[in-house]
Amino acid sequence: MARSVPITKRRFAERQRYNARVIYLFHGKDDYRSRQVLREIRDKLRVADDMLDSNTTTLDGRGLTPGELLAHATAIPFLASARLVVVEGLLKALGEIKGGKRGKKAGSDDPLEPWRQAAATLSDKATMPETTTLVFVEDDIKKTNAAFTIFAPIARTIDHQPLAKDELPSWIEARAKAKGVKLAPRALASLAQLIGPDLWTMENELDKLGAYADGELVEQETVAAIVSSAQDAKVWDLTDAIVAGDDRKALSAMRRLLTEGEAAQMMLFMVVRQFRQLVLVKDLRERGARPDEVARASGVPAFRLGAVGAIASRFAWPALREAYERILEADLSVKRGLSDDESALQLLVHELCAMAPK
Repeated sequence: MARSVPITKRRFAERQRYNARVIYLFHGKDDYRSRQVLREIRDKLRVADDMLDSNTTTLDGRGLTPGELLAHATAIPFLASARLVVVEGLLKALGEIKGGKRGKKAGSDDPLEPWRQAAATLSDKATMPETTTLVFVEDDIKKTNAAFTIFAPIARTIDHQPLAKDELPSWIEARAKAKGVKLAPRALASLAQLIGPDLWTMENELDKLGAYADGELVEQETVAAIVSSAQDAKVWDLTDAIVAGDDRKALSAMRRLLTEGEAAQMMLFMVVRQFRQLVLVKDLRERGARPDEVARASGVPAFRLGAVGAIASRFAWPALREAYERILEADLSVKRGLSDDESALQLLVHELCAMAPK
């Protein structure tokens, strides 16, 4: 007979936390952890009620009305003891409403006044059923957003920002263990460095490593072979756009990397690496080196050597020297406190794109 696990006071309190009336508001750049906590809430509710799937509603915040939100949130679950309502992107959509700015006096002419009334209704224990768990899921949203100031006071608000550098290794270790992936210490460190706090990508790469290793210990060399290509693809979006002179695409790639938690200083290093490779490929080709020698000396993968060589041939030596000078100026401006990392990087991207041969 299976041995029953006693319910401690702590476990009982945790169970009660997810079975009572509650409103959550998840926001921040780390969408992965917001979704993870949402899954945990759903799983805990499902343990207590196997009819939860039939009593779960997901609402698109764009176009949602206060009446629709209240109708779903205050509904009694059908043949069940719990109801889960998830609202996606409502606060961001409301924050874009003209006139709905923080500090505007509430009144009949305020387009957010119906939402203030809805929030008051949701916070009223006499109206909101104890069986409902309501979760607002947002992307990175400013706390000055008008709708945030309406719903944050009535919710358990959790700001999921990217994991700090010193927090990431323990997270990777825990997720790898949960997936049955054995990571050597240097392999774990390489994963943290290559991918950073982009947890969606990290999850995917851990799955790939697990399938490849098939229970064996994953060494640093395996990480370098399998994972670096995924990260390089993101880097190439930025650096390829820069050397092609595509200012719009380069800035878009830069912002995406910043949003995913990539440090501006690391991107500056990527740009330096790209121009260093251009210099080496151009010099070695002019010296008549064989393709395999060029690839080995420059660090350019063989399958990218043709593309990098074509770009290098378009750059004149004076332009490459000027590019290095601009990169040095950007680095010094940060170290001297004249500008912050992101501002210096953005200016550098503009300058390098303008210099690229058309």
